[in-house]
Amino acid sequence: MNKSNLTARTKAELLKIAQRLGLRGVTTLKKDKLAEKIASAKQQKKTNSKRQSFGTTASNAVKRVADIVRRRAIRKRPGTVVPVAAPPKIARKPKAAASREKTVSVADAAATAAHKFDVTPKAKAPKQKFADEALGELTDSYGTGRLFLVARDPNWLYAYWDLTGQQMADARKRASDGRLVLRLFEKNVAAPLQELTLQHESRNWYISGVRASTTYSAQIGYWRRDGQFHVIGASREATTPSAVVSTDTTAQFATIPVDMPFEELISIIRSYGHDGEQLAEALTRLQSQGASFPFKVGIEIGPWTEKQATAIERELGGDVLRQVRMGSLELSEWLRRRLLENISSGGFSPMGASWSAAPGGKGFWFAVNAELIIYGATEPNAKVTIDGKQIPLKSDGTFQFHYAFPDGQYRLPVVAVSAAGDDKRAVDLSFERKTVACGDVGAVKPSVQRSKPA
Repeated sequence: MNKSNLTARTKAELLKIAQRLGLRGVTTLKKDKLAEKIASAKQQKKTNSKRQSFGTTASNAVKRVADIVRRRAIRKRPGTVVPVAAPPKIARKPKAAASREKTVSVADAAATAAHKFDVTPKAKAPKQKFADEALGELTDSYGTGRLFLVARDPNWLYAYWDLTGQQMADARKRASDGRLVLRLFEKNVAAPLQELTLQHESRNWYISGVRASTTYSAQIGYWRRDGQFHVIGASREATTPSAVVSTDTTAQFATIPVDMPFEELISIIRSYGHDGEQLAEALTRLQSQGASFPFKVGIEIGPWTEKQATAIERELGGDVLRQVRMGSLELSEWLRRRLLENISSGGFSPMGASWSAAPGGKGFWFAVNAELIIYGATEPNAKVTIDGKQIPLKSDGTFQFHYAFPDGQYRLPVVAVSAAGDDKRAVDLSFERKTVACGDVGAVKPSVQRSKPA
């Protein structure tokens, strides 16, 4: 058997052959090395066998010649019986060990090799015994009195309550009619929608006849003898899902920077996000606008000049001077909140009204004026008009416009039309200003985009 024939066999077969040949320490060898060692061992055994066979043949020939010489010498003596030499004993080879061996798998051979140097056998793991602790059965209820309500589908609700049998029996005894009742309410409706009489062993109830996309709540209790309903437990609100497939097929995808700490990412997004906007929504919007991470937040704060400090104090208030030691992120967030507060209160004009001295040059003076600010938001590609005049939109769909607001009555229609022109929304705004001055009060000339509403 040559090496190529050995290579065609499996490693388990090769290990078996190596065991017959008496090879040791071969279980960890690779298949090619094992086949090579077996072939070498077979060749060595064949050579030794030839040498042994040659030596045996020569010895037998010498013995035969000596026997012939001895016989001839005996024949010359009369009356001598020629003894017949006994035939030489033939040394029989022992039967192949393979006939008495069992088949050894690769896993068994590997396990044997792994433990062949172990001196003491490992102790057997103790068998696990099951101990009956007699904990008893789980209770049917804990008696908290809580009521749970969930939506199963658009037209079914599921209610279950945590009341023991004794609690339910006591409630029925106190009831005027011996009933335990489950009442269902629709949101913003005072009267109950359904009043269900519960069976004695009921722990839950399926409620049908509800509407899709509607919010409900439930109460469990009983009617007292004075005509009042006693509530044992009240559930939280549960909203049934819609019965139709949503028409909104849009999908938003946002890439979260994995190399940026999450807290740092939230703090950055907060400076650019809208009020109530989720993190994923803000990320999607900013990435669609081409923003990259990390964002450049705010401005670098350096030493303020006296002129800069006076201008900021005049526009935003004196407390901003106490914030200049903050980082750019905190200052940017503070400015954003202050700007939103001023715009929502109608008390801040983006252009600003300013004066440097009293109208008369000295003495006490007072001047007041008002501006009308209109702001909102829609789709970025929509068209918005105020009083028939188109208003430019920002990249995120927000807009802001302000007018001078003298005394009088004004009507301003605000209209938004979708980009395709197939959808239109409108609102009609009406305003009136009446100014009553006490004393000498001047008027400040504002800087506005429109002189006054039409």
